[in-house]
Amino acid sequence: MEFAVIALPMILLTFAVVQTGLVFFAQSIALGAATQGVNAARGYQATAATGEARATSFLSAAGAGLEDEQVVVTRTATEARVTVTGRAITVLPGFSWTITKSAHGPVERPTTP
Repeated sequence: MEFAVIALPMILLTFAVVQTGLVFFAQSIALGAATQGVNAARGYQATAATGEARATSFLSAAGAGLEDEQVVVTRTATEARVTVTGRAITVLPGFSWTITKSAHGPVERPTTP
């Protein structure tokens, strides 16, 4: 009887710990993809499509960890910004964690000294 009382909270605690790890893993993947994308997009004569391709490639290589990924790249004459959005994999039914991470940086361009 005592095991039955303790088992359910222990199982729920175990799943909560695993879910926390999955959320942090998804955040890490999203931030890595955003960083890779902005590094590609801010290069001299690069395009927003270059940044999107690099971020998407990173997400493919990272494997499962982030679902329904969306990559949005904005590149102006002076700044590049990449935002990656997706959902963390869940082990707890009825819960969903949306992850959004962004990275930005100045665009490389020639200047006069």
